[in-house]
Amino acid sequence: MDDEISYRTWSVFLNTHQINVYSPLEQKGIKFPHLLNSAVNRPKQSAFGEDAYPSIFHKAAALYESLAKNHAFHSANKRTAFASLYMFLRQNGYKLIVSPQEAEDFTVLMVEKKNPSIPFEDIVGWIEDNSILSS
Repeated sequence: MDDEISYRTWSVFLNTHQINVYSPLEQKGIKFPHLLNSAVNRPKQSAFGEDAYPSIFHKAAALYESLAKNHAFHSANKRTAFASLYMFLRQNGYKLIVSPQEAEDFTVLMVEKKNPSIPFEDIVGWIEDNSILSS
């Protein structure tokens, strides 16, 4: 099944990051390359010959959560995570339908340290509930 999934390359993630850095005063670029590598490759993981993330929504959630929480970039990690989630779903035949405010609120809530983090399956559910097949 993994052969059917289209994964973004590092260059696309980097490009997404650059596009999403709004302030010219913010430091740009990769802060921790190993954490970026980990985030980008998490959706591809398998265990005992089975995909660790069995559905497109599980894979999307793994990518989104890892990019947002790993802080691999100097800045704009949450914006990069959401943009990458959106692009990953589009590349694989889905469209995420949420308002910019809802996207921001959910992403901030997901990475907030003062509250218990959102369980992974809830992230998967949010993505699935807000996704439609692209035409």
